[in-house]
Amino acid sequence: MDGEAARGRASLLLLLMMLISLWPDPPTGHTQAPPRLTQLTARRVNRVLGSSAWLSVSLPPGAQVKATEWSFAAGPSSAIVVAEFNDRGLERPDPSDRFQQRLEVPNATALGIRALQRDDSGKYSARVKLHPAVVEDYDFHLAVYEPVPAPRVHCQLLGSTPEWCNVTLHCQAPSQAAVNVTWGTGSPPRPLRFELHQLSVDGRSLRLALPPSAWNATYTCSISNPADRKSASFDLHATCLREDRDTSSSKPGYVVLTIILLALSIGGAVWCWRFNKKKSAQATVTSPVPAEPSSSDPQYAEILRRSPPEGNDQALRHLDGTAERRSQKEALVTTVYDRIHLTPANAAEVT
Repeated sequence: MDGEAARGRASLLLLLMMLISLWPDPPTGHTQAPPRLTQLTARRVNRVLGSSAWLSVSLPPGAQVKATEWSFAAGPSSAIVVAEFNDRGLERPDPSDRFQQRLEVPNATALGIRALQRDDSGKYSARVKLHPAVVEDYDFHLAVYEPVPAPRVHCQLLGSTPEWCNVTLHCQAPSQAAVNVTWGTGSPPRPLRFELHQLSVDGRSLRLALPPSAWNATYTCSISNPADRKSASFDLHATCLREDRDTSSSKPGYVVLTIILLALSIGGAVWCWRFNKKKSAQATVTSPVPAEPSSSDPQYAEILRRSPPEGNDQALRHLDGTAERRSQKEALVTTVYDRIHLTPANAAEVT
């Protein structure tokens, strides 16, 4: 009995649930509003100075837009309304604002800015009004950057052998604070193999040690900021292969040059030795040593008779003048009496 009663209560409960599920919903008198579309985070847009930027909102299919209001805020200051799009088309609340003729609003969901300036960076907001009474807000953060300069790759060859090619690649470009320098190999560039390269601290110099199997490669240097990117490539194969050939072909030339220089050095040393020896011999022949007077040679002196015997000063003065004149003529005439070898100064006079 208890089992039959339990089964009866279960059947009654199941029937009641089925009736509730089939009961129609009461009329509400109004249509259900579409789901809210307001974006949770602002969209970032990066552009290059002088280019154009387009800001667009995404709406679900079938959404009916009544009006869109675009505003701009350069910082913490209050935002200004720059454009409105409604049933009457585009309206500019202040046509003489900083944007002037650079704005484009082709429809209710897009805003275009031409000839971007640095001061155009900031927050742009779009308030979209949908039928029947829904408002959606969209924010965009626009950042305007300077264009990056075009880089140039300079190759410094450190050495090349049949087994290795050691080079340093320099990514040359005007220095800018907000730029990133990256390297890659191949086309399109792929990340480098860490075991074959060494990167400088600033990332602008790349040192490579490559085996011949890696010579046929192209290395690319890229300079970029969030809005712009420029690259330059360098092919290593020609550099490493040419240096290896030059080194191989120059080895015999270096040997021959070394032999020639050695022979010239030896010949020059021999010639200098012979020249100095010959010069010394000639100097010995042409420069005889003057003979010293022998102590055994007779000494001659002119004997003057004093008149009177007490002395003859005039004769002595005449003797001094005659001796001086004879010494000047020594090179012309040589006789016994031309050169007078006097005895010591205190020798006795002969009378």
